Amino acid sequence: MQDSKEKIFLRNPFCRALVISKRPLMREGLQFLMKERAEKSSLILMDNYLDLRPEILLHIDVALIELDSPLQEIFKVCDDFNHLQNEFRQVEWVFTLPANLVNIAIERLLTANTALLSLHEPLNSIIEHVFNRGGQIERISRHLLQEIAVSSASNTVTNTNLTFSERRVLRLLSKGWQLAQIATLLEKNYKTISAQKSSALRRLALKTDAEMFAWMLSEQGMQELNLPPYHQGI
Repeated sequence: MQDSKEKIFLRNPFCRALVISKRPLMREGLQFLMKERAEKSSLILMDNYLDLRPEILLHIDVALIELDSPLQEIFKVCDDFNHLQNEFRQVEWVFTLPANLVNIAIERLLTANTALLSLHEPLNSIIEHVFNRGGQIERISRHLLQEIAVSSASNTVTNTNLTFSERRVLRLLSKGWQLAQIATLLEKNYKTISAQKSSALRRLALKTDAEMFAWMLSEQGMQELNLPPYHQGI
């Protein structure tokens, strides 16, 4: 971090920034770097976009948003932010997101005042995007494009071998159904449905619900579950 300190050009050292991230390291890291390199800048920190009030956007230059919502929520989240983008056009928007959400973000969020970065973007790159409002910055970062390429290559060689029951449970989960609701719908024991979900995750080498929903949004997941693009019409 110290090695690249002098390489960062701060076009807007008086930047007023809003950062919404669930990761303490992201919030604390940006707070430290901004205090160290741009003492006259200001920073508002939040860990949940639900806490964002529109009036806050009247007093900021850049909004850095961590976009990593579950599948059931992602389209509403994008629509909500798109509404704010249209209302507060003076704000430069920077979204950090996983590779599987890029197509949705491009379709619903990408504007002349928007940049898309990787969730694993180096802090120096994030700082450059925050302070170079109006400058020459990447609208889709190289780190994110590299993750897209790796993800696409991985998806083409993976063979899931899901059973019919496992695929059916995942498809219903992708629509927002809870396990108890699925058990009632299929007239199955709750433990049976839970076990089918768990076995599906093992086959897919996934460990968390977040990873499961990310896979559902991927091209491979939509093909495997026979879901229409972006879940239109579901």
